[in-house]
Amino acid sequence: MDDYTAKSVKEVFGTDFQEYCSRHTIVLKENKYGAFKAPNVNVLKECIDVIEKYKLNVNDRIQEIQKYKQSSNVSKRSKRQHKTNTLKCQKAHSGTADVSTNLYLTNLQLNICLYDTSAVLPGHTVNTIPADYILNTAKSGNEIYDFIIKNTMKETVIIDYEVSIPSISCLLTQLQKQHKKFHYFSIIKHLYEKQEIDHKLKCQYELTFKQLKVFFNLIFAKVVPLKLFGKLRNIKKMKKAMFDLLDTPRLKSFNLLPYIEKLDISCIAWLQNIQSVEVQWLVLAKFIKWFFNGFLIKVLRTQFHITSLSATNNKRLYITRPNWCYIQKKFIKQKIRSNTLQPDVEYNEWSPPIGIYKLRAKHSNVRPIFMSQHQPNEKKDLNIVFQFLRQVQITEYGFNDFYKRWKTITQKYKSKTESLCLISCDVMDAFGSIIQGHLHDFILSLCNKLPETLTLRTYVIKSGKCVDSDSLHYKQYFCHQNLELPLSPGTLYACTSRNNCQLIKKSWLLEKIWKYIFYQRVKIRKKIYIIGKGIIQGGMLSPILSDIYYNFVLNEQMSIFLKSGEIIRYTDDILYITENEIIAKQFLQVIKTGIPKYNCWFKELKTQSNISNIEGKTTKSINYIGYKINSNTLEIEPKDLSTDMRYLISFSLKNNLTPLELLKKRINNMTCLKVSKVVMDNTINSKTTIKTILQKTCLFQVKRAYILIKELFIDIHKIVPDIRKIIKNNNKKVAKHIIKGILNFEENMSQSDIWKWNNRILCMLWRFYKNIFKKDKILRNIFIETYKH
Repeated sequence: MDDYTAKSVKEVFGTDFQEYCSRHTIVLKENKYGAFKAPNVNVLKECIDVIEKYKLNVNDRIQEIQKYKQSSNVSKRSKRQHKTNTLKCQKAHSGTADVSTNLYLTNLQLNICLYDTSAVLPGHTVNTIPADYILNTAKSGNEIYDFIIKNTMKETVIIDYEVSIPSISCLLTQLQKQHKKFHYFSIIKHLYEKQEIDHKLKCQYELTFKQLKVFFNLIFAKVVPLKLFGKLRNIKKMKKAMFDLLDTPRLKSFNLLPYIEKLDISCIAWLQNIQSVEVQWLVLAKFIKWFFNGFLIKVLRTQFHITSLSATNNKRLYITRPNWCYIQKKFIKQKIRSNTLQPDVEYNEWSPPIGIYKLRAKHSNVRPIFMSQHQPNEKKDLNIVFQFLRQVQITEYGFNDFYKRWKTITQKYKSKTESLCLISCDVMDAFGSIIQGHLHDFILSLCNKLPETLTLRTYVIKSGKCVDSDSLHYKQYFCHQNLELPLSPGTLYACTSRNNCQLIKKSWLLEKIWKYIFYQRVKIRKKIYIIGKGIIQGGMLSPILSDIYYNFVLNEQMSIFLKSGEIIRYTDDILYITENEIIAKQFLQVIKTGIPKYNCWFKELKTQSNISNIEGKTTKSINYIGYKINSNTLEIEPKDLSTDMRYLISFSLKNNLTPLELLKKRINNMTCLKVSKVVMDNTINSKTTIKTILQKTCLFQVKRAYILIKELFIDIHKIVPDIRKIIKNNNKKVAKHIIKGILNFEENMSQSDIWKWNNRILCMLWRFYKNIFKKDKILRNIFIETYKH
């Protein structure tokens, strides 16, 4: 290898690997964007094995230090202290009024789920009634009661409950009559019209949580007979359960057990004729589960559209059904009037793919997400087209690597005394604003130099970011001197034999692209429309087509700004950095007026700048793609979360995981910590800033664990040792993850330095656990004494 390539190999893979290559005369070739080609597949496998071996060595060094630290802390004194702490915990727990388990309800399936309503356009109409809504179909209270006993928790069989039929049937008949008389629609309409404007609402159409509580308070007061639950105190318990369910994060089941256990069963008259106390509790459990699943949730889903703002935010939005119907109709009308949705025509030779729209709520509008309905062979063709477009885009505009770009910018500007001007902005309706004809012309111009016949070749790939060494990745890319491989920096790859090749016509590729741009079809009810403006959001090719379009626009329309500064673009987010304040103000003017030629406009509310004496607000820190950039020092930190953390955690139980397994899986997810290269690089951030980031990271991890424990478990005291073990092991993994990030920039870190970092991170974690847990009356007694560090 030449000296330049050897230096690059050292920076990416470390000194040990670079020296290994030198000793064994392994010649790697670096391409234009920092990927490394091995001579053949065998050499590639050898390189991967060596790299993984060095990674294991790093892990072993950290684990050895952690084991040494743990063993050094174990002494006779600590053992005595541990025994004392355990006794204190047991004593504290014995005097704590925790959740008292009702033996009759053990092993009953009392979890319920509140699912989102359909987002497919068009959704339910205002008067949609579920087919199994027993209150609307049953003719008597006896039928309702019979339905509850036989169809709720079918695995739980009850006998000798018949004596309760006469008294409960009358109450259920009363519930049915009052339910049919109650004007749900009018009440909701009144609540929405009287609702004061709240600028803090994420969606202007949503009903506030306060108004939801008023709505269900009215249901409990006007529809639900008091005698069903015996007394007002029991009713209040059920109302609290409903309010807690409404505020539960999406994808999380809701357990009715703790609410049922707190009911005073002795005052529920219709149960008293049943002589067995066990049967009383079982009948009550069945009834309450139906009361929520078969009555309250069905009312909720009938009267409201239940959704969220994004797939990552699990906080529910409740939009009244009439409002949601109005939003859908308004969306369709606007798209038809603007010719975005055009009547379909018949095709003799081919049939373009059809999809459906799913609407996701925004602040004052909706975002249409296109769901394609492709055949398997169509998906295969689109994958080939996608790889082609990706290579065309990378060849012309390069990789969109924010870390490398930002590191270059800090090295360029940090030493200069002049203040920098930073501007961030966001393209409005990035996908829908694309002019189809211009986009097609841009692609044709980028493909002019390519021959008619292209070779699709198989490559063997191993990413530098990947830690699993059990398999190689086989990918197909176009092989031509005018097409760069779409391999990210730090990727090791090799070519396979020339027998693994396929010839593809450029005309075939361009025809597929033309059809995708101009003839995507969407089905709404029984009508099929052609999407006549913009490109679909959610399609396989849409992100790369959007990249090509806006890269072309920026390079053509903003070339003057590129001469005097740096433009970083990530999807529809743009960041401009320059020393010239006059040029910066001109850039702001372009953002204000937009680029009409290409139908490119910018969101005024999301534009941020540190330039003074301009219209609008100035700020010293600029938010960009989840980071907060200090405009004076160019240091960069993860952006503080504005959403309550419990709505950012996924509670979905996949593969039948137990709560303990789910806790372990969730808190061991290190990607949530956002300890990325850009924030850990000591050439970008100072030691003080990195320390602050680590403190926030550790606090985030502790809060995440706290929320998971509180949400997943009821009788926490029963599984204290298991939770303690999970947290203890997780703290070591967090410390290892952070130290490995630091080692990327301090390769020659000594064992003593690693020990100091490990000790510092563990101390931070345990301190935050103590501070967070001591505020909780249950966790304080159970954990604090045993978590002294």
